[in-house]
Amino acid sequence: MHVVVIGAGIVGLLTALELRRRGHEVEVRSTGVAEGATHAAAGMLAPAAEVQVGQGPLWGIMREAALAHRRLAARLPELTREFSRPATARSAGYRDDPTLVVGRDHADLAALHDLAVLQRRAGAEVQELLPREARRLEPALARGIAGAVRIGSDHQVDPRTLARTVVAALEAHGVRLRIGAVPGLDAVPADRIVLAAGLGAPAIAGPHQQLDLALRPVRGDILRLRVPSSLLMPGEEHLLTGTVRAIVRGRAVYCVPRDGGGIVLGATSREDTLQGPSTGGVLQLIQDSAEILPSIRETELVEVTARDRPGTPDDLPLLGPVPGHEQVIVSTGYHRHGILLSAWAAERTADIIDGRDASLPAAVRPERFTKEPA
Repeated sequence: MHVVVIGAGIVGLLTALELRRRGHEVEVRSTGVAEGATHAAAGMLAPAAEVQVGQGPLWGIMREAALAHRRLAARLPELTREFSRPATARSAGYRDDPTLVVGRDHADLAALHDLAVLQRRAGAEVQELLPREARRLEPALARGIAGAVRIGSDHQVDPRTLARTVVAALEAHGVRLRIGAVPGLDAVPADRIVLAAGLGAPAIAGPHQQLDLALRPVRGDILRLRVPSSLLMPGEEHLLTGTVRAIVRGRAVYCVPRDGGGIVLGATSREDTLQGPSTGGVLQLIQDSAEILPSIRETELVEVTARDRPGTPDDLPLLGPVPGHEQVIVSTGYHRHGILLSAWAAERTADIIDGRDASLPAAVRPERFTKEPA
């Protein structure tokens, strides 16, 4: 089929790549390429660490999504075989290091232990660690932490690196990327249209506008740091060996290592009228992370970013065809889990187009917030 994907964030790009892999003729239209939430995201693929109370329907989807990323990582050499140097999982930004989740004080640790019960119920293997065991894994951790849990299944990807790799693969496979606004779907000739435009989806004219997608912007502040060589011991390549998440007096913070000595710092989530980063949010991230990793104070702050993510009332994505207009498929509302769910969204969207949507959960249908007419 001839499929047009509208939106070139990580969800749209991976959807286009999966459709092309399955033999469809694909075109991508967008106002920019990986400039929104994808540009800011830390890229944690953490179906266990992201488990939250009251989000039971999301747990299974997140587990499937993590496996979808592993399949994608394994396919990358074949998908990029036209390159002079085919991409590997590592060169595309994937790191398979485990995640350490730290409790700053005993109340934070108790919350982690309560969460571990849910994580095990969701199918994750969680190992509870004493402070000295946690510091043995990550020597840069503060001595005053109360304890930690280790999650071996959670890993990460650098979204910017992955997006560049996917764009190059799309171009190598003849997928055209057209940059510019798409005012309406009537002007898009295609057998199928995938609407992966994030928060911009409701503004594009088309049959999906009969639905109440209930999208709202949820903003997050992200810091990018550089670790100077003066902080490293002889033979060390980085301050951290893997992702360190923490609860600090009830507040979440994460430190994600990047190749080359970088650290991505984040976890704020706000719905306010500020157009850029929040001063208070940035201050809180630095203070909380320094309580877990004191050396953070000696790193170089190289970037502060804030981007809107498309949230829904139930924190579940919107994925599926528009009722009565099955040629249009909505794929948005991925909220804080856009990177994690992107490979899953790509596979499920391709399944819909190929007529194999039996595995699509009813909980993500895009019409679920639309009230029946009186």
